[in-house]
Amino acid sequence: MSRTNKLVKIAVVAAIYIVSTIALGQLSYWGPIGLRVSEMLNFLAFIDPFYIISLTVGCAVANFYSFSIVDVFVGSFATFLATYAMWKTKNMLVSIIWPVLGSAFIAEELHVLYKVPFFYTFFTQALGELIVMVLGYFVFKKIFKNAAFLDRIKIKYPNEKIEYIKVKELNRL
Repeated sequence: MSRTNKLVKIAVVAAIYIVSTIALGQLSYWGPIGLRVSEMLNFLAFIDPFYIISLTVGCAVANFYSFSIVDVFVGSFATFLATYAMWKTKNMLVSIIWPVLGSAFIAEELHVLYKVPFFYTFFTQALGELIVMVLGYFVFKKIFKNAAFLDRIKIKYPNEKIEYIKVKELNRL
């Protein structure tokens, strides 16, 4: 795969993250329970580590529209850690835990900046993240059944996770 092709795939996913976060701003940045639908894209990092870059950049740019410039750094760092952990996790359902736990970074940020209670904020942020990630699990579980789609989005060669998913789907037929 050419370097240009890799960069295009990374840029497109970052752009989708940014646009969907900003377009759904009321949900993405809403009060105690933020439902950032763009977080569903984290499942792309589960199957290919190159998407860690696009999701981190997408989060950083989208967070310029957030409550604080600090969120650009804290939120994108939390996304980086969560998506990296998702890539390292073998089970897609189990990988949901990492973005949910990443909510602790946002809770701490809000606690430090605005003196809101940490545990309440963590609970509400984690709840919103959990809702989005569970929905994303079912959406991407369906999407990942499409072998042609998996071949098109693949950046890392060879990609053992994608090959495993494709073989697992063939065995179900």
